[in-house]
Amino acid sequence: MSNVAKIITDTILERMEQAEKDGTVFHWVKPFSEGSPDRPYSYDTQRPYSGINRLLLNNGEYLTYNKVQRLNEIKDGTQYQIRKGAKSNIVCYYNTVPVLDDCGEPEIDEFTGEEKRRGFLKYYRVFSREDIVERGNKDKVLPSKFNYKHYTHEEATERMREKLDRFNRLFNYYCKSKGIEIEIIQDGTQSYFSHDMKIRVPDISNFKSLYQWTHTLSHEMIHSTGMFLGRFDDKNQNSREREELIAEIGAEMLVAQLQIEDDSDTPDNTLAYIQSWSEYLKDKPGEIIAAATKSEAACNMILDCLREMELEEQKKEQEENER
Repeated sequence: MSNVAKIITDTILERMEQAEKDGTVFHWVKPFSEGSPDRPYSYDTQRPYSGINRLLLNNGEYLTYNKVQRLNEIKDGTQYQIRKGAKSNIVCYYNTVPVLDDCGEPEIDEFTGEEKRRGFLKYYRVFSREDIVERGNKDKVLPSKFNYKHYTHEEATERMREKLDRFNRLFNYYCKSKGIEIEIIQDGTQSYFSHDMKIRVPDISNFKSLYQWTHTLSHEMIHSTGMFLGRFDDKNQNSREREELIAEIGAEMLVAQLQIEDDSDTPDNTLAYIQSWSEYLKDKPGEIIAAATKSEAACNMILDCLREMELEEQKKEQEENER
């Protein structure tokens, strides 16, 4: 497991190093591309990848080399190949197996009466659907299983306004439903969640971009989920560094799933930001996996609130129409 964890951590560190070299913005979770799936998905099952795989893959559809070969076995089907020069991506798989005694029988825990199990971590490689092309025609890509919606550029501003309005409604609904007080400071310089159930952030006018505003609010919401998911319990207390990592990754998962585009003119992650996380992760190969798992749980909790909010809004709208 430690070897796989090291490979995964090294992959993230390589991305950081590349961002540092070419000056591009580093994102834990790659921002969504217009019209694409909001997460990485398995092309075969159409199920989204979860956990650390959200950090390892861009949004899109992925399939293994063997799956490409199986597509080619379809009678009278189109023949496909992997685009020349295309690079594979790591996908991580975690599961458990029974612990066996000397006789090959499952060991039983004397306290719980249940089978003892141990975890294992494996990885395999996948290719982006966009790198699977018809044989003899590199411009003809394997069709997507998603129904893409195409927009004109004139619609972009309105769509962004709708997404930001939805995000703001979610932020206020979440805080109200969880008993969290919101403090917006006109010329503030600090953003934080405090354990007395308060989120403080500077006013939106203090941010260079709308993306930075939504990312900051998302970061503090992710922190707040620790009060409900047990991350701040004495037994489960995270280090300060891990909690910040959870909030950073979770915030990017949330804004990506809400399809908030990065409209920053300049990178909001400085060289010091990249270097600090690189140093922290370098000697902790399992840390990024643990943080990504907790980030996703936090993000899902907030998205559950989004579903509740929109169901209430639909019900209210229906009642008003029936009057």
